[in-house]
Amino acid sequence: MATVIPNVDAERAEVEVLLKSRTFGRANSLGRFLGFVCEKYFENTVSEIKEYNIAVHALGRPPDFDPQTDTIVRVTAHTLRKRLELYYNGEGADHDVQIALPAGHYVPQFIYRKPGTNGRHGKAIEWAVSDSGEHDFPASVSQEPDPQVAFHPATAQRLLTRKLVIPSFVLAVVVIVSASYLLARKSSKHSPLSAAAVVPNSAASGIHALVGSDQTYVDRAGLTWMPDRFCSGGSAFSGEGHTILGTDDPQLFSSGRRGVFKCAYAVPAGTYEVHLLFAETAGLQENSRYVNFSLNGVASGSVDVVDDAGGDNIATEKVLTDVSPGSDGAIHLDFLSQDSFVNAVEILPGTPHRMLPVRIVADRSSYRDRSGNLWLPDRYFFGGRLSRFSGDLSALPDRGVYEGHRFGHFRYIIPVAPNEKYTLRLHFMEHWFGVQNGSVGGAGSRVFSVWCNGQVLLNTFDIYREAGAAPLIKTFNHLDPTPQGKIELYFTPSVNYPSVSAIEVIPES
Repeated sequence: MATVIPNVDAERAEVEVLLKSRTFGRANSLGRFLGFVCEKYFENTVSEIKEYNIAVHALGRPPDFDPQTDTIVRVTAHTLRKRLELYYNGEGADHDVQIALPAGHYVPQFIYRKPGTNGRHGKAIEWAVSDSGEHDFPASVSQEPDPQVAFHPATAQRLLTRKLVIPSFVLAVVVIVSASYLLARKSSKHSPLSAAAVVPNSAASGIHALVGSDQTYVDRAGLTWMPDRFCSGGSAFSGEGHTILGTDDPQLFSSGRRGVFKCAYAVPAGTYEVHLLFAETAGLQENSRYVNFSLNGVASGSVDVVDDAGGDNIATEKVLTDVSPGSDGAIHLDFLSQDSFVNAVEILPGTPHRMLPVRIVADRSSYRDRSGNLWLPDRYFFGGRLSRFSGDLSALPDRGVYEGHRFGHFRYIIPVAPNEKYTLRLHFMEHWFGVQNGSVGGAGSRVFSVWCNGQVLLNTFDIYREAGAAPLIKTFNHLDPTPQGKIELYFTPSVNYPSVSAIEVIPES
């Protein structure tokens, strides 16, 4: 085996890139787990990488955590190993430094390969075993080491190496399982579920479907949400009677399906954007339930809904872009664990490699502007209240953008696709202060700040001072979403209440 001098900077950089990746950006608990064990590795305190410490310090379990009754660490570690495998067979396949979490261990390992080699996807390197002899962890599946590839475990001074020969019966099992999988996939193409999922004209209008409900619902934007005829398996449940924050359409979250189940949505060939709608209504805390799902047979997410939404009874949404139907003409969503659930699914005709723009007016109705852009009614908000301008706005070219406004102490949490950059446009118009509005006050009567993902965009901002009673647009470019895929906007008052009339979030090329 080639000798490697660990490059801590390269290892840290790989951790940072991985946690911001498309594969990991949607998985909060997996990121916290990996971040914790990697930091202990970098601090050379791997003795602190224990099940109890991971549960309490990374996964938010209480100090009385008992690993004998709570398997959260083992379950999360299993999911993390699968996610690492997915990442290094996709986004990170060409990385010269790669991260592994060996089975039975929580100490991370960093695999090195020299430029120009095939790394872990080409020739394999030798296996290693801890000095306890209890668990094996692979850096290869070959009897002979590749001199071009080197493996540096987290605590190299305590590790031995040995050769491993794969028993022939294991290969036989692999062949049998693979054959069974291919037969299952072939039969699934002719299943009644796929046939039942056909939706006429879905390429033009998209699919808006409730899950676990036999009702039809028309939302505030005028979109009709169909009953659930796309999913099978699991069990339907009702969440009625709960007040759902962050939406003016709580009916979208009043039902759902939980458990292990499959959904298939037949669509014409093309590129689509998939939105998954969730609200946890079971009174659970963070790290209590994880929604694990795959998209067209590829593991795509593990969502802690309470963590993602910021609490129980709060609407949240995950956005998946660049989705195409499978060979059977359907988009397949498989929910993989007994704890999984979803409330509604929206599939929209998309744009390759970019999320669709988000346009919201602080009003209760949709609006289509002169350019043909559709502005959705107010959503993704927390706090504040709506009001409408009582004056004459007929002279404004797109008056519908400014007829309403949200005011108060409020915030917006707007779901977007992670790993893209966005342009944010905030539309303002002073609805109250100033002589033109028939009220007292003027400059200095309304002063507030706007923050985005922890950074200040507008400080001591005064609409009237900058624009009088005219419309005002503030534009901010190259904004990164949070790792969870959110644009978080906080409007904080200094003098009187903040106000905003409309919001645009535009993906950049």
